[in-house]
Amino acid sequence: MEESLDDSDQIVADDSDTPWFQDPARSKPFTLSKTVDLDFVEECYCTALFPWSEQSLGALWYGEKDKELQDGPWIQMISDWSGALAIGTLDSLLVIPLSASRPRKGLSVSVPKQEQNTPVMAVGWALPFEAPLEPLIVFSAGSILYILNPVKGEIIGHLRGHGGPITSIVIHPTHPYLFCTTSRDFTTRIYDLTLSPQQGPDNPCWPPSKVSSLGGAPHGLQASEPEGMGVGRCVSVLCGGPSGGHEAAVLSAAFHPTHPLIATCGLDRAVKIWNFSASPSNQLTREDKPLFSSSRIHKARVISVSWLSTDILITHSAPALMRRRGRKDDIYYEDGTMTIFRWIGFDRFFPAGQEIGRMLRGCSSDYHESSSFTLISTSSLPQQTRHVHVTQTFTGDYILALSLPDSVRLYNVANFHPRVIAPDPPERDPPERDIESEFKNVRLDDEEEEEDQPITTFFGKSPEPQRWEVLVPGAQGSVQASVLGFGGQLLVTLGKRRVCIWREMLR
Repeated sequence: MEESLDDSDQIVADDSDTPWFQDPARSKPFTLSKTVDLDFVEECYCTALFPWSEQSLGALWYGEKDKELQDGPWIQMISDWSGALAIGTLDSLLVIPLSASRPRKGLSVSVPKQEQNTPVMAVGWALPFEAPLEPLIVFSAGSILYILNPVKGEIIGHLRGHGGPITSIVIHPTHPYLFCTTSRDFTTRIYDLTLSPQQGPDNPCWPPSKVSSLGGAPHGLQASEPEGMGVGRCVSVLCGGPSGGHEAAVLSAAFHPTHPLIATCGLDRAVKIWNFSASPSNQLTREDKPLFSSSRIHKARVISVSWLSTDILITHSAPALMRRRGRKDDIYYEDGTMTIFRWIGFDRFFPAGQEIGRMLRGCSSDYHESSSFTLISTSSLPQQTRHVHVTQTFTGDYILALSLPDSVRLYNVANFHPRVIAPDPPERDPPERDIESEFKNVRLDDEEEEEDQPITTFFGKSPEPQRWEVLVPGAQGSVQASVLGFGGQLLVTLGKRRVCIWREMLR
């Protein structure tokens, strides 16, 4: 298996041409460049595109590696791995390098020590701090984490911690040796690739006891057996439970771009924002009370969450099962929603001009149905939506990619409209009687008047923004996911057994 982009297919930014996501007249933003058939796999589930570019070095590790890598090694590494795809399939992980500068053979790694027919459901790219020129791939099968070195073609670590299947893997945007995993065990775990796995429990003590707790994964702690082998260690656990954590499976997470915050969302319809910090002694830290929590943003499970700025987030939910007129036998599915909201409490926890405190703690109203948010935009999603991907382009715009069974819909988040607010009710003619006269005419035998007809116009949602649609040829309902890369100039669509690579069509 050997695939690469031809020289004519290389993505080159052209500043003289308006990008497609800023051109409303552009009806066809992408053209199909290449297809890769994966007939030797049963089904593909997830994919991750190599995320870094030559300009990324200044933002990583706060510029600590600039002098060491800026002369050429970093550029060569980017040239070698730019456009590489990691694809999770049944029982294996595929790595398809698409760089033409140094063609490599594709890599297929079987999931070790797992039962047959275990799908790889989450994958992400990481960079170790000590060896940033050798990117790593973190992927999961069931509740086990694996760390793959694609340069050497071998698995260099495996970690056990979660008590349920892992649902997502998210890499820190500026410290890519940190990553978090969400799981169906109601918890989120944060790992550090600069540390080695813990070989014995090192849990905090639970007062009044003065010895380490023996609780395991159900309590958000380390188990009594070794954590794993190779590289990586869990440094923080965001616990689930009624004290403030998720009360159902956690489905996605997102690191804040500049502050020690992480947003999570899950099956309990809740969106939560947590403070996290690694212990100076490398001891496991445990947090069970977020700085923000609300289940009033969506009506159904929240599938993804992403940061758009320091205090603005975007989330999307699945279709909601609703009842008509309160009848149990009259149900229907309401469209899922894409919601942009502002977290009002950010400035309270992080005042401008002040140092960030090590310990941040809100009050009860913060971690139990907080009201410190403002809805900015709420749009309906097609009920056939299978995957949502948010990426930032080279111009700073955020692009939303919705994967449907046969196509991909693309939106510029800047084009989203504010919510439609319900108008004031019309004045009645004749004017209403006062409350005192109403009470004088009340009789116990009065029959209830018929209720007014419900309002058929739904307020609170936004008009649909402008969109671009990419039809996937021969998909036949098989599109599983899609990702954007190269600052919005490359689109990758993942089918059950086929990968389609699209590049921007220049005018």
